[in-house]
Amino acid sequence: MYHVNDLLTFVSVAKTGGVGSAAKALGISAATVSHRIAKLEEVLNLELFHRNSRRVQLTKEGLIFLDRIEPVLSDLREAELEAGSGKGALRGHLRVTLSPWILSRFIMPLMDSFQEDHPDLTIEFLAVDRYVSLVDEGVDCAIRVGQLADSTLKARKLCDNDRIICAAPGFVARHGMPSSVEDLRKMRWACLPWQTRFDTHEGQLSVTRRIAVSNSDMLTEAAVQGLGLAVKSRLAVQRELQQGTLVEVLPGVMKSPSAPIAFVHAGSSTPGRKVRAFSDLADRAFQGARQRRSSA
Repeated sequence: MYHVNDLLTFVSVAKTGGVGSAAKALGISAATVSHRIAKLEEVLNLELFHRNSRRVQLTKEGLIFLDRIEPVLSDLREAELEAGSGKGALRGHLRVTLSPWILSRFIMPLMDSFQEDHPDLTIEFLAVDRYVSLVDEGVDCAIRVGQLADSTLKARKLCDNDRIICAAPGFVARHGMPSSVEDLRKMRWACLPWQTRFDTHEGQLSVTRRIAVSNSDMLTEAAVQGLGLAVKSRLAVQRELQQGTLVEVLPGVMKSPSAPIAFVHAGSSTPGRKVRAFSDLADRAFQGARQRRSSA
């Protein structure tokens, strides 16, 4: 049977590209590195590396094994810290998925201080508006908008939010302020690719998309530029509504407009330290929005 040190040695060889460089990084002899890799390959009955006189390169099987084993080793380090003082510096890599507008308006303003607090932690943001499976795409956590359907995930609400129809004042001046769903059907719209129908209190609304964009921040920009009506999260355009560059159209017309913001992670009910640290960041990011809504 192989040991954890064998796995750590395998990862080091894979990352550094050589037995000698891995030995130097680990502070052990090259012979020990070679012995551990040979033992690991024998136990697994796999060839993990292609070897030549100058360097080693992962085989297809080695790449798969590396992809699987790195999260396991990361979880093991987390477990060791959890069982101990839990005060060690956060290290490693964190993958987060969220909508572009949440990243740009709520998370990025806090990232400088977060990085100062956790200088050895790297973060990868998958900023997309589509649904991302945390398990299938190897993502640690998410900030999601709307009602959550996947009961296997652990979620905590960050803030209430609702969806509204909005437009630029110039667009309203040119085309008039709509007073009914029928008026909305006749107007130009800017939409995300999947936004074609909306439920209203007067029935389903099918819209004619004049502009389609794949990014929620660009949808806001299209609306501000007067290119059409848009359905947006209120929190996503709160600044524009306050500045008057966007106005709400037909308030209350949307059926079931509630779209709360939630922090989501997979796995056990107790997330690892990296996920907990980012969860705290997300909570601080929406603190002001919670206070504004509670006082409204």
